[in-house]
Amino acid sequence: MAEKTLEFVPVKRQGLLLFSGGLLLNLAALGWLAFQTMLQQERGFFILYLVAAVVVFIPLPIILYRLVSLLRAKYGVDRDGLYIQWGLRTEDIPLAEIEWVRHAGDLPYSLEIPPLSLSGSVVGTKMHADLGRIDFIASDKDGLLLVATRKQVYAISPRDIKGFMNAFNRSAELGSIAPISAKTSRADFLLTSLLRDRTARTLVLAGIILSIALLLMVSFIIPTRQTIPLDFNPASQSMDPTPAEQLLLLPVLSLLMLSADIALGAYLYRKQGFRMAAYLTFASSLILPLSFFLLVILIAVIPN
Repeated sequence: MAEKTLEFVPVKRQGLLLFSGGLLLNLAALGWLAFQTMLQQERGFFILYLVAAVVVFIPLPIILYRLVSLLRAKYGVDRDGLYIQWGLRTEDIPLAEIEWVRHAGDLPYSLEIPPLSLSGSVVGTKMHADLGRIDFIASDKDGLLLVATRKQVYAISPRDIKGFMNAFNRSAELGSIAPISAKTSRADFLLTSLLRDRTARTLVLAGIILSIALLLMVSFIIPTRQTIPLDFNPASQSMDPTPAEQLLLLPVLSLLMLSADIALGAYLYRKQGFRMAAYLTFASSLILPLSFFLLVILIAVIPN
């Protein structure tokens, strides 16, 4: 009977508060800017609010990914190996390849933390003069454990350091029954898999090309028109025309939804048994830009 894998979670509280707060603030700012964009009648202010909304949106996927990664993060130990899960990344390290595990504070030299590290997300790679390559997969820079393998060193941060060390030492003493194979799954490997998959690659590229083409079409139409009939009242009667610049909302919305579809499709793609669901998600990213193309064509042929 296989021994149960003991799981340990990283320190999460500060990171969850930081990323949850940042996500809420980002969404609030994005919603306010989007609302203000729709209200603007002057071209200059419309463009200003639209650009500001796009800039505010840029860090949103990063914050969301770091939050989800921290929520799902865990370290597992059994007689056969060490298992690390962090977001889209997983590491399976055979126990036989681990040379030692030590607290970072017990070493005679200091460690340099990767850039852009925050509480809850100390992730990245640094080269150390004595230890070589250090791969940080942690949430707390003050509670790091170093796991040295034959190829590199991993820096992790289980909340229960003592329990983790006891579990590792016990597994090392008992020895491995069925050694696991070293395995790495990362976001860049996922991107490579998507690019090699002809169906996924075609659907994603088609969505990107359609959204960019929509942006180019709108860019050519706007200088030729002062206003566009974009608003309708509840009785389906056309209201006062709006500035032509508001057509830019269509390609921007299309690109935002495309990003969401690609992210969801990539998540489903890596899960066993969900390949068809991933293809359908990628295919759904074509619906919105095609619909907007028809809308722009209808608007373009309507005389001022």
